[in-house]
Amino acid sequence: MSRLLSCLAEGRRAVVGMVQLPPLPGGANYRSGDIDAVLEAARSEASILSDNGVDALLVQNLGDIPVAHQVDLEQVAWMTRITSEIVAVSTCPVGINMLENDARAMMAVASASGADFVRVKIYVGAMLTPFGIEAGQAHAAIKARTALNAGHVAIFADVHDRTGTPIATAGLEEDVEFALRLGLADGLVLTGKSFEQTLAMVETARERYPNAPILVGGGVTAENFHVATEKCNGAFVSTSMKDSGSAVGRFVPEKVREFMAAARSARP
Repeated sequence: MSRLLSCLAEGRRAVVGMVQLPPLPGGANYRSGDIDAVLEAARSEASILSDNGVDALLVQNLGDIPVAHQVDLEQVAWMTRITSEIVAVSTCPVGINMLENDARAMMAVASASGADFVRVKIYVGAMLTPFGIEAGQAHAAIKARTALNAGHVAIFADVHDRTGTPIATAGLEEDVEFALRLGLADGLVLTGKSFEQTLAMVETARERYPNAPILVGGGVTAENFHVATEKCNGAFVSTSMKDSGSAVGRFVPEKVREFMAAARSARP
């Protein structure tokens, strides 16, 4: 069973720190360079987070924005190497997210690297994103997990992710049901276009599925962690722990410690 799912089942309000990579070969912004510099930066970020108490890590190819709808072979190869090395040095569970929303590729990387979970941004339905229309990946994710004998890799499905607009939907409640009941996702990730909308989304999902693992996908700070996780199981965190005030930047150990102190005080 996924270690992150086990952590959530214990009732912990988990903090998932995001290790966000620079451009990879095959991505729109990659120019030159070998893998050593990327590995060094990724290992450093992962160590700062895990050494200061985060509950899990998510490796994400943020530097490849703007993205296509499928990853290139080079991205898969580098992502597998980087994730493998982070898994080897981290004591906490490690997951991956590739912003191309290519669930088959993500599951391949996860199964080869020893990752614990994947986060799929568009899992059911369809979304109009900044990069075009993208369709749900539930079939691809489940088929790949079955074929790779990777049942230990949990699938966390975003529903109505804030970076896009849902197409032809009856609403959040129905799509949450589709993700869990029809798509067989192990958990949900919910993020509104504002913090208030995020809370409303969590409330809606929790009323329908009182026992489903739910994580907030963004916008969480040390100050609002208690409110953000009052009715869910944790949050993905990046910006509020960095030196830049944005997702592009470096983690500051003191900020990570301050965040984790606030998170611990908010736990039951």
